[in-house]
Amino acid sequence: MNSKTKTTRRILVLDDEPNIVSVVRRELLTPPTGRYHLEVECFTEPELALRRASEQAFDLVLSDYRMPGMDGMAFLKEFAKVQPDCATIVLSGWTDLDALTEMVNQTHIFRFIPKPWHDYFLKSSIEQALAYNSVVLEAKQLAAGVRERNIEVLPSSGKIDHILIVEGNAAVREDLAQRISSFSKMDKLYHAIHREILEQVPYSLNEDKINIVTAATPEQALNTANDLTFSAILTAYALPKMDGVELLYKFSEIEPDCARFLMGNVSMEVLVAAVDAHIFGVFHDPLKETAQLKSGLAQALVRRKMMIENRVLAELLRTAP
Repeated sequence: MNSKTKTTRRILVLDDEPNIVSVVRRELLTPPTGRYHLEVECFTEPELALRRASEQAFDLVLSDYRMPGMDGMAFLKEFAKVQPDCATIVLSGWTDLDALTEMVNQTHIFRFIPKPWHDYFLKSSIEQALAYNSVVLEAKQLAAGVRERNIEVLPSSGKIDHILIVEGNAAVREDLAQRISSFSKMDKLYHAIHREILEQVPYSLNEDKINIVTAATPEQALNTANDLTFSAILTAYALPKMDGVELLYKFSEIEPDCARFLMGNVSMEVLVAAVDAHIFGVFHDPLKETAQLKSGLAQALVRRKMMIENRVLAELLRTAP
């Protein structure tokens, strides 16, 4: 496939080090370039990148994390206000574990690429992110077409969201299940802080619309998935016979629409692998971070519902006379 027949995709690259920007640009434009014809714009200052984003649409943004002034997370939050549908990949060093955890939970990056990287890994990650995002955007656009044509859609039945918790420690497992399925004073405080101080309205779980299922081992979790469709899975990393990341990969093969969360103290290597498994969030101590976990879980359920509805609407448009 030559460049004239390839679909063009625009990439924005941001890193405060000019040599890194030059290396990334050269690698992306050096053959083989994959299925897309890439147009790459590079910046060393977040403010200039944001200004350009207000003028030009991009399909993917590749951003460093550690930058003076505005760091990667602050930049991506501002970028998302301008281009919320753009795919996101983050470059950074191996020492930014806490930063990466926060970025996973707040900006839901597609992939994290540690420095230094292999050029083929960089190219393949970008191609995968672009391909995944294309499918999501196509469904979203087709769904918008259904709404514009006023095609009749049957109302949803308000199904229960089944949530699976996988944890080997019985006490932790049951405690977490109880906390997620009930609304506490700490939840009220968390919501009040977000509204008054952060000027945000956090997502909330509807306790009447969720059903918590627990499993002590990966084998039990996978067997349960054969009998019940889950909206979300929260798994500890440390599990018998199979770690939590491996479980999430296997679980996604059975239930690809299920939102995935990882729990426990994990290394940077594990967190990078978890991002590749498209986790929605990671929590090192879920019993201490229950309010944040519940808000993230509620957000994931809303996102899952929207993606499924968009696919249904897209199919209606394809089959409509």
